[in-house]
Amino acid sequence: MKKTLKIVGTISEDIANSNGIPQYANKDIVQSLKLDIHTNKHANDFFSIDSYHDTLINIDKVIKRPYYVEYDYKKNSLKYYGRTNQYVCVVVKLDKKEIYVSTFYPQNKEKIDKIKKRNKS
Repeated sequence: MKKTLKIVGTISEDIANSNGIPQYANKDIVQSLKLDIHTNKHANDFFSIDSYHDTLINIDKVIKRPYYVEYDYKKNSLKYYGRTNQYVCVVVKLDKKEIYVSTFYPQNKEKIDKIKKRNKS
């Protein structure tokens, strides 16, 4: 049985180029119905179950207007940092077959700012 997918965003040209992966510019990012299986392990890390669910239904907003994005070379993925009820990291796997949200978890703003500063130097 084929998984049902939902398009939750597109990798912008700016993000693709600034992270050295221009071949992914304007490619769709999908989310499968089974995403919650991969994210449930992080549910207790959120402030509340409402915050977890708010992130799950607002992944598209984090991708569309991220606070910061970094490319993880080792895992061949983009990490979109943004805010729903709290700051979060949405991990987008750059697979050969499809580009998909692999997981998400809460992240504090101070840590995001440290990552941002480290990557700019």
